[in-house]
Amino acid sequence: MSKAVDTLRHVSAIVAAIADRPVEEITTRSRLVEDLDLDSLQVVEIAVRAEEEIGMPVDDALLTEPEMTVEQCAQVVNEAAAQKALT
Repeated sequence: MSKAVDTLRHVSAIVAAIADRPVEEITTRSRLVEDLDLDSLQVVEIAVRAEEEIGMPVDDALLTEPEMTVEQCAQVVNEAAAQKALT
């Protein structure tokens, strides 16, 4: 299993918990704000929980884009993890 798939699963689980929905309802194309009705504080919470898992800051400003999907969110987390691997 690839790291990207693993990260996507972790992010999907985080989003499901914060959105208070079953993980089965969360798809890669689910938009955080538009589809899941998350507010800005909940989006920041996604970043905080992801940071706790990877031990590297995740720029929550990147996650607040109105069209941000779960898959794009996982990409942001992957990029933060890649930065950690370089240091």
